[in-house]
Amino acid sequence: MKKNLWILSALFCSAFIIMYILVRGAEPDRIVSDVSRVYDHYQLKTLDTIVFPGRVSIMRAAGDNIYGYVYSQKAIFRYNTLQHQLDTFFNDGIKALPIVTRIEISDDSKAFYLFDETQEHITVYQPSVKKLDSLRIGGFLTRHGTQLHFKDSTIQEFTHFEDGGLSADGFFVNDARYQFYIPFYNSGIVKYDVSKNAVFSFQTIDQSPPINIAVPTGNIYARSPKAIIINSTATADANHLYVLSYVLSQDAIQSGYRGPAVDVYNINNGKYAGSFRLPGFQNKPVLQLAKCGDTLIAAYERNILRFKLSD
Repeated sequence: MKKNLWILSALFCSAFIIMYILVRGAEPDRIVSDVSRVYDHYQLKTLDTIVFPGRVSIMRAAGDNIYGYVYSQKAIFRYNTLQHQLDTFFNDGIKALPIVTRIEISDDSKAFYLFDETQEHITVYQPSVKKLDSLRIGGFLTRHGTQLHFKDSTIQEFTHFEDGGLSADGFFVNDARYQFYIPFYNSGIVKYDVSKNAVFSFQTIDQSPPINIAVPTGNIYARSPKAIIINSTATADANHLYVLSYVLSQDAIQSGYRGPAVDVYNINNGKYAGSFRLPGFQNKPVLQLAKCGDTLIAAYERNILRFKLSD
C-alpha cells in the first residue's frame, strides 16, 4: 500500500497541477511575493509542435532528439527534430520495467539511466549496442537526504515514506557539472557539485519559506492540504537553471496574469538572471521542461512545443 502511494506521488506530481491549478472554477491558494520579475532579457519564438502518443510525464533532450516517457504506454518515445520522426526508444520488449520515475542521459548520449520506483536501482541502457546493465545509485543524488550531507531545515526526512523523504517534496535536475534538488514548496534550492563533492544552496527570488507539507496518517505520511506548489518542473543547460514557478509576483498581480513564469538563475552563483512566460496551449499546463542548445522544450500533456530561446 505504501509503495503504491509513493509511485502515484512520484509519477503524477504534475497531475496535481492539472487538477489543482488549472481546473475551471477551482482557483487554488497561491504564494504571493513582493518582487517583480524582469522580462526583457529573454525572447521565445515557437518552432514547432509535436504530438506524443500519451501524456509525457518525464522528458529529456539530447542533440536532435527529444525523449518522452508515456506511462500509459509503458514506453519511452524518441522524436528526431531533423527527420521529424517519432519512434519507440524503450519499452517492455527490451526490458520489462513496471514504472520509470526518472531518466538521465550521459554527457555523450551513449548511456541512458532509467530509475525504478524506489530510485535506488537503475537500468543502464546503451542503445547503440543494445546493451543493458543495472547499478545502484551510482553518481546520482537520490531522495535520501542523508546522501546530501547537508543540514537544512527545508529538507524534511519523513522516515515513514519508503523513499526516505526527499522526493515527497521536491525533484532533481541533473547537468554535466551540477545536480540540483528543487523543492515543490519553498525557495531553497540545493546544488551539488559532483567533481568537488560539495553542496551549496541558494534562494529563488520569491523567498518562499518552508511550510507544513506532510502530516502523519497512521504509520505513513500523507500530503498536507496546506501544501502549495510553487516550483513544478525545471531544466538546466551549461549556464543557467530554468525553474517553472507558480508564485505570483507583483507584476503578475497588477496585470491580472495567473499563469506560471520561468525564472532563470545563473548556474554557478545562483543569481537571478530574468524571467519569461510560456504561451498557453489548448488550456493545458506545462508538465515538463528540457533545454538543448538554444532550444527550450515544453511538454503540455501529450503536445511537445519547441521554442528558440534567445537573450
